Amino acid sequence: MRLTEIALQNLRRRKMRSALLVISVVIGVASIIFLFTTTKAMKEDVANKLDQYGSNILILPDTGEAMTFGGITVEAPTQVKELDMSLIPLMKTIKNKETLATIAPKLLIDTKIKGQSILLLGVDFKQELHLKKWWKLNGLAKGQIPSANEVILGSEVATSLGLNPKQTITIKEQEFKVAGIIQPTGSTENDQAIFMDLAMLQKLSNRPNAISLIEAAALCYTCPIEAVTQQLSAKLPGTKVTALKSTLESRDATVNRFNLFARVVALILFLASSLVITMTMKSSVEERTREIGIMRAIGFRKRHIIQIILTEAGLSGSLGGLLGYLLGMGAAMRYGSVLVKTQVHIPWQSNLFVYALLTSLLISLIASLNPAWKAARLDPIESLRYM
Repeated sequence: MRLTEIALQNLRRRKMRSALLVISVVIGVASIIFLFTTTKAMKEDVANKLDQYGSNILILPDTGEAMTFGGITVEAPTQVKELDMSLIPLMKTIKNKETLATIAPKLLIDTKIKGQSILLLGVDFKQELHLKKWWKLNGLAKGQIPSANEVILGSEVATSLGLNPKQTITIKEQEFKVAGIIQPTGSTENDQAIFMDLAMLQKLSNRPNAISLIEAAALCYTCPIEAVTQQLSAKLPGTKVTALKSTLESRDATVNRFNLFARVVALILFLASSLVITMTMKSSVEERTREIGIMRAIGFRKRHIIQIILTEAGLSGSLGGLLGYLLGMGAAMRYGSVLVKTQVHIPWQSNLFVYALLTSLLISLIASLNPAWKAARLDPIESLRYM
């Protein structure tokens, strides 16, 4: 009789202990699979939200003159050297173009309104509102895009000029309707500016196609943002492409916390499953002292005993790994996104099956090594006393 057949017979004869062994593996593997897939979805969801929360790339003329925009010191555009709208199509030709979720060009112009010096920002309203999702606007409905003859006022500008939504304002001898007012943000670039249609401001200032800078949000959860920055620099000569480190560091710190959490919990589950398997196999060996003694007395070698016990553990572990993978993956797909409240769909990940099987096999074999070694070292004469 082959050793594998002996191991199978032992598992069939001890159905309760075999079931306990399989269940302990199933719980460990299913928990790890569920944790891994849901944590991965959480990381992707958080990274995407942080990337879309604001720009993480600024593109400006390479002039060597410094200014502060959005709290970041960057190279400044000047009246002599400006960017051009032709850069926008070029940005969409880089290798990682799919990561550029938002491209928001801007034209910055100083003007006088009622004797006050006001900053005019010409923007693509659709892209700007997508980029500035944290803005809270009074007078503008959610999803509403201002038209070319409408403007959005920063909170301080609206207060100083005494304007409310639906009123009109004269800019460069042309009247515009106030579509909305931004609630205080604490940012000078938002609170002390007037936002208007980019094409309209280019026309009023007689600077067709001119832009001062470009803000972009790059979704780089799966790619290094440094690569996107380098690709943009290569495609846009005469520009300064800057990655805003504060946004990136915030995203990376959050994602790293998820990684640490997942690893710690996975390690705990691994150790707990190993402990249960060790105790189960130890108890099984102690119950089979007489049987092992007989096997040693009729000629079974130590390696045969070890092989039989490890085969039992390996078969139970493999079955537990298969069932654990199916249970964990199914639970993650069905309940994962709802439980952790992410907008990222968790797909069926067949590649995890191999890892689940290897992990369960590894847990079972490692946990069974000590009981198997002790069983092999039993003295046949002492074992036969239990007959």
